[in-house]
Formats: sequence, C-alpha cells, structure tokens
Amino acid sequence: MKFDVLQQSCDFELDCALLTLGFRPVIMCIGSDRVTGDCLGPIVGQMLVERGADAFVYGTLSRPVTALNLKESWRNIKRAHPNKKVLAIDSSVGKESDIGKIRVTFGSIAPGSADGKKLPRVGDVSITATVTDLSKTPLSAVRLGVVYSLARDITDRILRCITLYS
Repeated sequence: MKFDVLQQSCDFELDCALLTLGFRPVIMCIGSDRVTGDCLGPIVGQMLVERGADAFVYGTLSRPVTALNLKESWRNIKRAHPNKKVLAIDSSVGKESDIGKIRVTFGSIAPGSADGKKLPRVGDVSITATVTDLSKTPLSAVRLGVVYSLARDITDRILRCITLYS
C-alpha cells in the first residue's frame, strides 16, 4: 500500500511508518554518490548524520550503500540489529508527473529495479522519491537541485518524527 506524501499535506503516513520502527530507528540510505539521480539516499544519510539524528544510519556520501555492497550491508544490518525493523530510502523513477513526489511504503523496496538489476528486497518500511522520467532524462543527468531538495525534505520529516517519538 502506497501513500503520496505531498509537501502541503500532513505527515500522518510518515509518522505511522516511523512509529512502527521504534526507538532509535535503523535507516538504510541506498544509492551511489557517482550518479546524480541515484544519490538521494546517500545525501539523506549524510544529512541525518550531520544533524545528529538519534538513529542507526547506514549509507552516506563517504560510505554509500550501493548495488555493489547492498547484500553485505543488508546482512550486516540484520546481524547488528536483529530485532529492529529497517527504514530503506532510495530514489525512484516514474512518470514525469510523479517527479518530486515522496512515497512512504509499509514494505520493502527493490533497489536497482529500474536498471534491471536483481538485488535483494530490503527494508520493512521504505521512502522513495521520484527524481526522473527515464524516457526524458537519464539518472546521470538529473539536476542535483531536485535531488538535494527532496533529500532535505525527507531528512527534515524523519528528524521531526524521531524528535516527536523518542
């Protein structure tokens, strides 16, 4: 089940999602710092760490969780936090009308599926943001301002929820 989280709407869906994660959530921020359209996750992770989020954050600009280390990272997270649910964050592709939309999903995501990669599904709750319509703009040509703005919005919402519910 998916919910559009629009900037003008309340954050009820995100609040509910983060509440299911419990105290000091585990957050897996997925993406590559080498592809602008794919760096949403690492930027969110970096912002969360820099702003002192009371969370276990995996995936930052200096230590990204990418297709190359996703399986190992997921295994390490589940080993380090065996009884905790994980929030997965990743950029997504979609229709032009969906660019800029943030979605919260109660369930896992399949990173790299837009590129045809066969990676494991990760997360118990996920946040994705649509950064491009691949028929118009490849991931490598997505404007950094679009990704950064979405990352800042997601980070602000997560920090607000962590503060409210901790």
